[in-house]
Amino acid sequence: MDRRRFVGQGALGLASLLMAGRGGGAERLQEKPSALIDAQKPLSCLAFGSCNRSLLDQSYWKLIAREQPDLWVWLGDTIYADGALPDQRRAMFQDLFRNPHYTRFRQQVPIIGTWDDHDFAGDNQDGRFRDKLASKNSLLEFLEIPEDHPVWGHQGVYQSYSYGPQGQKTQVILLDLRFNMDRQKNVHSLLGDLQWAWLEAELKESDADLIVIGSSLNVLSPVNGLGLEGWHGFRQDKARLLELLSACGKPTVLLSGDRHFAEFAATRLSNGLPVYEIMSSGLTHALGIKLPHSERIGEMVGLKNFGLVHISWETNGPKITLELRSTERYQSLQAIHAPFTEV
Repeated sequence: MDRRRFVGQGALGLASLLMAGRGGGAERLQEKPSALIDAQKPLSCLAFGSCNRSLLDQSYWKLIAREQPDLWVWLGDTIYADGALPDQRRAMFQDLFRNPHYTRFRQQVPIIGTWDDHDFAGDNQDGRFRDKLASKNSLLEFLEIPEDHPVWGHQGVYQSYSYGPQGQKTQVILLDLRFNMDRQKNVHSLLGDLQWAWLEAELKESDADLIVIGSSLNVLSPVNGLGLEGWHGFRQDKARLLELLSACGKPTVLLSGDRHFAEFAATRLSNGLPVYEIMSSGLTHALGIKLPHSERIGEMVGLKNFGLVHISWETNGPKITLELRSTERYQSLQAIHAPFTEV
């Protein structure tokens, strides 16, 4: 089914919910609707970010809009609702949805996304959180996901979207690292059996020319512990993911967030091809703590930032440039080219 119809239905459903909850329905219905995406148009610029304290200044959205991205991807911590009751979490999502700066942005740029701990539940919370179904409903409502979208039937918020015609097709896969996360000593798993089966099928059956995978947690960094999360803390899952990407054999970019700084990294898969990671964090707050990372490319960025994936479609495949930009001023912080060539 055409994603444009999906999104339109979702926007209508959310408008009705907001109207019923606020009593200001007439004004809400007069608002310009959120932007819809043409799924047949190839992506040339994807923007993403994470770690947004929604009570802080949101005026940075105009800087992201200035880049004219085809798509915005939320990678988690869209709000900070630690300890909130379900209704309070939903209200925080709605307040951000109605924020004037974010409203102008979503009227210009189509939006998809996943979550992380602070919008799912609280700091480093795993899948044992008792209100996770209510959290899921609040996130999908915020993202204007229509009721007949497959994600409503998933055990979590993992999703997949394709954009562009054959030869210029990008598949964006958004993982859910919270709903099924289990850190019990005898389990220690990240995605859960159903999501793994889904991901394996998505990659095996993909006809895309470029794969973009959104992971709320860092994938390639060798550092975790003392409250710092990442795929390195789930080493069997990390190895399984990289082997899936190797078997898939397609150019792949990993998007990640969470750590309150930004960086580029790359590793060689077992098939000889590189996979690149661009981590962007955070939109409203960042730290300059330096962590060792032998696969980092360039310098770590400790300023508030968002990420961009620039895609140039050529006859021999996509040409990718990864960029980190400031949310404090119109400024590029760092950029790299990401060639997909064998050793």
